[in-house]
Amino acid sequence: MSDRTTEPAKPEDRHLLSHDYDGIREYDNPLPAWWIAAFYATILFAGFYLIVVQVARLTHTPAEKYRSALAAYKLQRADREAAELANVSEEILAKSAADANVLDHGRSIFEIRCATCHAPDGHGLIGPNLTDDYQLHGTTRLDIFKTVHGGAPGTAMPAWGEQLASDDVVAVAAYAISLRNTNVPGGKAPQGAKVDRFR
Repeated sequence: MSDRTTEPAKPEDRHLLSHDYDGIREYDNPLPAWWIAAFYATILFAGFYLIVVQVARLTHTPAEKYRSALAAYKLQRADREAAELANVSEEILAKSAADANVLDHGRSIFEIRCATCHAPDGHGLIGPNLTDDYQLHGTTRLDIFKTVHGGAPGTAMPAWGEQLASDDVVAVAAYAISLRNTNVPGGKAPQGAKVDRFR
């Protein structure tokens, strides 16, 4: 029977906890000082934030800032739309719908952006048939422009005025206007009200 030599305690042994499980002892590894400092800093910041933002109301909460920014955006958007609509008229749209260059430009945009809902020739898929003499939203060229520009709430029709330049919106609207009364075979059933030919 041999005596077991006891090794001298190592400096790190002071971190060993007194309890053990099946001969396995737990080592108390302290957190780095920078981590502890950051932890206490977050507690101090939370208290400061609570007093300044929630109690004293010295500044706005993130939710209030968001609502304020959203209201400002909506106001600017309304002003921008009003300015764009002021620069478009029945006469301008009629002239654009008779301009081959504008129509070519409008067709290229239509085929990329609108054909998935209206078909490349405009006879209608998910969206209405653009080639008959019925109109779902309004009765004028300007109504078509407004629909292209501002979309149709409650439908799949997006507001292209938020994604396209003003000239592009006019070109697409002019192209849609030029499709009226072309009566492409196999077109979707009429939707909306029957309207007179544009003059």
